[in-house]
Parts: sequence; structure tokens; C-alpha cells
Amino acid sequence: MIRIPTAYSRYLHPFVRLATCTALLSLTHSVQADGFHYQIQAATQFVANPAGELTALKMAWTYDPELAAILLEDEDLSEANKAATLKQRASDILADLAKLGYFTQLAVDGQAVATAPVQDYQMSLTNDQSLLLSFQLPLKTAIPVVGKKLSLRLADPDGVGALSYKDPQQVSLDEALSKRCTSPRLSQEILDLPNDHKLSVPIVQLECQ
Repeated sequence: MIRIPTAYSRYLHPFVRLATCTALLSLTHSVQADGFHYQIQAATQFVANPAGELTALKMAWTYDPELAAILLEDEDLSEANKAATLKQRASDILADLAKLGYFTQLAVDGQAVATAPVQDYQMSLTNDQSLLLSFQLPLKTAIPVVGKKLSLRLADPDGVGALSYKDPQQVSLDEALSKRCTSPRLSQEILDLPNDHKLSVPIVQLECQ
């Protein structure tokens, strides 16, 4: 049985039928014995207010052309309606991701930081037909960072989606934070999943003075 990612199940209904399983299995995503898995290339910027307090994370997630085709199947992508279609698709996906914490676990000095619902977002198709979802994830409360250690972990709690940074330059600080904090350090955590599967989770760490 094909396992459909929680945050995208409503958009993949045509692929649940047995007749379409072969098409899913031909995707370049990792398809394992216990279901369908997909990848997201991420970029993140830490954002501060004028007082230098952390206020948000700017995210850019890229879904490759195969998954983009699934998410946009049967949608109206004509020039007249493309922008509205992508806006609605982004809204629907983010509404589901909100239930999963947007796959984002932020901590300051080891204490989890609460985020607020995304309001600022957009979605676009790149030249190679990848799907780019850009959004700003606000914190519920601005966080002073002086003398603090920050960590960011990107992980799908279901272990279906694998988020990764192509290189360390995909993680950055805005101007205010770059004056107060060290350059972000990027590492990986390996999670053990059922059926001997493993998931690599990116971890970002930085210190502020």
C-alpha cells in the first residue's frame, strides 16, 4: 500500500488507486517497502526586528518536478489562472503543515520556541517545473538572542518527508543578527525509523553575543 504524506494526502487522491501505484513507484523519490517518501530542498534565513530580537524564519522549500506534478495534477495553470491556482495550493498545503508545526523545531538555550500561523507566503513554478514554496514563519513572541544558543531542526514527524539543505550557504542571518551571532553551523542527525529505515535530519546551530 502506498503511504501518502499527511500534509499532501488531499492532493494525491488520484494516485491512491491501484492502477496508479506503478506511476508512483517510478518516481525518483525514495520509495520504500512501507510507503512513499519525498524530499524537500530547504533554505532558511533567521530574521530579527530592529532591536535585534529574533522574530521569524524565512523559509524557501523546493519540491522537485515529479512531486510538483503530483501536487498540481488537474489544476488550472493557464496564464490567466496560474497565480490564483498556486496561491490556493500554497494556502492549502500550509494549513495542513500548521498541524505538524511546519516541520520546524526551533529552540533557544534548549527551550522550544512557539511559532504563529503563517500569513506571508507565495508559491511559484521554476523554469525546470520544480515547485517553490516561500513563507515567513513568525514567532509568537520576539526572542532576545544576546548570550543565547539557537538551534533549528527540520523534520517531518511522520518520517515521510526528508528536508535537507544543499549546502551551508542555504542557512543565513539577516543584517541585524549577523552582527550579533556566529555563522550558522549545519550538521545532520540520523533517526532510526521502523523497518530498519533511517532519516537524515538537518540541524542548524548558532550562538549570539
